[in-house]
Amino acid sequence: MGYRNYIASIPKREYNKIKSLTEKEMYDFYKTPSLDGEGTYKGVYTFGKALFNFGKYTEFNPPKKSMKHFFKKKELQETYSENEFYVVNKEFLAYLIENYTNKIKAYYKEMLSPFFTEDKTHETYVDYKPKEFLNSIKTEYGFPDNKYKFDFSKITDDEQTAFFKIIEHIRSFASEWGINTPFDMLPYNLERKDEITTSWKFEYEIFELVRIYKSFDWKRNVMFYYGY
Repeated sequence: MGYRNYIASIPKREYNKIKSLTEKEMYDFYKTPSLDGEGTYKGVYTFGKALFNFGKYTEFNPPKKSMKHFFKKKELQETYSENEFYVVNKEFLAYLIENYTNKIKAYYKEMLSPFFTEDKTHETYVDYKPKEFLNSIKTEYGFPDNKYKFDFSKITDDEQTAFFKIIEHIRSFASEWGINTPFDMLPYNLERKDEITTSWKFEYEIFELVRIYKSFDWKRNVMFYYGY
């Protein structure tokens, strides 16, 4: 499966008992057995319940004050140095939501901008006026649906590229709903009690992060971030 990043939850009472332990004390606390006689190890994914899987290549750059080492002892920090093992706060989660928001907005802007000109003459807002290709639309009114015709002699190379990306974007999202795909799938699962969606589409994932942001009990639990 390869390396993935996650956020997870551990009860605050439990975390307060282990955060200052030495490596041996921590293993004794969890009664962690040796692995094939080659020493003791407890995986980062075993310290709590995973809440969200970010996949790989996250490229996050959160505020420094939003995260701290999971363990206080340097020996345990070194043991998990390859796992990005940190306690995180509400600011960290807000940053992740903003990060996803910016990615979504940038992608939609990339697809739409070739078709529109920004009119910044207004003092309080920017207006977006369609370019020549969109202005060439002719409407044939009918029932039950209208028909629309474009003058494709007016489409630019950038607009053609954007047009292709728009079609691929719709096709990709349609597959999440089992359209034009051999798999019967949906971006949600009614049997999972907590999760709204397990989709890896940013547009859907962000709502799962917002749900976690609003529902996480910061008084009773500690959120942590890790990779493995």
